[in-house]
Amino acid sequence: MIPTTMQQRAIMIRLFIMAIACAAALTACAPSIDDAAQWDHYLSMGTTFYFEGQSDSAKMYLEPVFENDANQKITAARYLLDIALSEGDTLRTNEYALFLAENYDLSLDQERQKSHHRIIWIISVASSVLLATGVVFFVNHKRHKKTEATLLEEQQQQREAFDRQLDAAQTAREKQTFENLQKQAREILSRGNQRKRILEAFNEAYPHAYERLKTTYPDLSDQEYDLLVLNFLEFRIKEEAEILELSQNTVMKYRSNLLKKVGKDPIAGLLD
Repeated sequence: MIPTTMQQRAIMIRLFIMAIACAAALTACAPSIDDAAQWDHYLSMGTTFYFEGQSDSAKMYLEPVFENDANQKITAARYLLDIALSEGDTLRTNEYALFLAENYDLSLDQERQKSHHRIIWIISVASSVLLATGVVFFVNHKRHKKTEATLLEEQQQQREAFDRQLDAAQTAREKQTFENLQKQAREILSRGNQRKRILEAFNEAYPHAYERLKTTYPDLSDQEYDLLVLNFLEFRIKEEAEILELSQNTVMKYRSNLLKKVGKDPIAGLLD
């Protein structure tokens, strides 16, 4: 049956009202497009700089996202926490770790509730719009989960590589400090006032060694401490006797007594 003119008008009015309702629903549910685009851009730039190892540039983009965008705040906090850890920034590390611990689960629950209410309201307005939005949301959600898992794995690998590099650098610095001190002590051996200069060089290289050794072994005499330093620097008995102005037999006796009192090479275990 062909609809009358009045029926056609009624149908057109209903379609017009439905279109207005759909537009209002989308406007009410979606955040400001301009603001969302800006923070998405900042998060993207910050993430790019993060994986390029440019921490300062990454922080310049990620910190505004953390401070201003509630939707992206947790994601930005993850990257900022990793940067703070790598830089040894204790204050920032505590701030981001505390935020994630207190808000991560709560934010997920709130987001689920908002999504649930949003979907119900959109269904009541236009089922066709809901269906399209649901499909897009599902695809993006799966893609986001996959990307997030990949990023977390890459972060873990980078953190492990950084830890290995840090350990290697620390070992190299300790070895270089010892070799420099040993070389300096050998040079001092050829000049006068050897004992005083060698001990000054050792205390300058390891400023806390004497205090820790005396705390651990309070009954050590100054001469025994000096002999321990010379043993640590791998001087021979003859050289130690010359530096301490003692006979070689006396040095050997001191060495034997120290081995019984403090064990072999106690200084190495007390250095920074």
